[in-house]
Amino acid sequence: MEFKEFKEKLFNKSREEGLEEFEIYFSDKESLSINIYKEEVEKYSLNKSFGVSFRAKINEKMGYSYTEIIDEASIDMLINNAKAAALYIEDDDKQFIYEGDKEYSKVENYHPQLENIEADKLIELGIQMEKECKKESDKIANFGGCGIGYVNVKYGLMNSKGLELTDKSNLLTAYIVPILDIDDVKYDGFGYSVAKSIEDVNPNKIAKMAIKEAMDKVGAKTIESKKYKTVIKNEAMVSLLQSFWSIFDGDLAQKGISLLGGKEGEIIASDKLTIIDNPLMKDGLASVAFDDEGVATFKKSIIENGKLVTLLHNLKTANKVNRKSTGSGFKNSYASPVSVGPTNFYIEEGATTFEQLLEEVKDGLIVTEFSGLHSGANSITGDFSLAAKGFLIVDGKQGRPVEQITVAGNFFELLKNIQVVCSDIKFPMTSFGSPSIYVGEMSVAGE
Repeated sequence: MEFKEFKEKLFNKSREEGLEEFEIYFSDKESLSINIYKEEVEKYSLNKSFGVSFRAKINEKMGYSYTEIIDEASIDMLINNAKAAALYIEDDDKQFIYEGDKEYSKVENYHPQLENIEADKLIELGIQMEKECKKESDKIANFGGCGIGYVNVKYGLMNSKGLELTDKSNLLTAYIVPILDIDDVKYDGFGYSVAKSIEDVNPNKIAKMAIKEAMDKVGAKTIESKKYKTVIKNEAMVSLLQSFWSIFDGDLAQKGISLLGGKEGEIIASDKLTIIDNPLMKDGLASVAFDDEGVATFKKSIIENGKLVTLLHNLKTANKVNRKSTGSGFKNSYASPVSVGPTNFYIEEGATTFEQLLEEVKDGLIVTEFSGLHSGANSITGDFSLAAKGFLIVDGKQGRPVEQITVAGNFFELLKNIQVVCSDIKFPMTSFGSPSIYVGEMSVAGE
């Protein structure tokens, strides 16, 4: 059965069953992932998935159901399961099937150049990344990974109020992790590319990025335990932002899980800090014209010059605080209920270059990498204690590499302590972005 016919029959049956407000959401996804090892294909994975979710208001409760098969039997199953699910809901939160907005922005997140890419060409590029790494260094002992692939997604929603929205997006990514052996010590590096066409993938550029990162770690040692004037490099700050973004989740705030509940309009950070959620960003990995409830998305400041402007809200959480949805109602998959999520979420860049910042700091520490974020960061209290790597700052320049250190602090306090925001914003294969920032002194445990 074609999807259009399935949708019409499902809607007609829903009305016959006495349902007044209901919605169907679909996702049609294809992904290809190729892993290369020693210039041969180690793994080739082509996945196609299609799924439909249905939700309906029954006695002011929202019931959900889903299926991967669209046929006559699935129609009754979706309706009956949604009705049954609604009976088990105990909260009294008001639920919504959205009538839609007057206008939706146009977002360019689909690239025709990525249609019908031949797998052989991707394999050639993957093998070439390994070869280019070997050209850049004769110290390569192994590879921790080498992969290339694409994702194509078409999705949309239609509801009983006449709303019909569809969109599609695609993406090509490539990465390599060479492992160098220098004086019997192993050093790894990471090179990557996010591309809009196969011609944009440059194996030599990716290899140079990875080899440089590995070579920069050569000779790394620990340092004395004490407080250091600390610069958090852009990619390391991105990893922190990813770990703590949920403090801005309006749903968690209303449940008392985020300490920012009820603080909208208050100063919570340094006046140097502005955090943006921008679903309309050009070439953003999470750019989208509408959320999974059908709300038109828009660029918004979460924190502006230190003031908490808004938390992220879907229709339900926005209604509870008498606000407008921020267009942040998203599903984790077609089978999931609507929750709250960010899009292109980033710290706005400043005017200071990274080199200028080092000159200003004079002596201290650059943190380039955090690890252990899943176990060492508490998004409720904001406390973190994380293994880290980086470089010393000596006389205003980047000094020797540093490893085997632990950096401890609190994310809420870190936001307040930001003194300088640099101009070197990066989005490292993610929809989260940040420039490098100077946060004053931090406690560092070394030797």
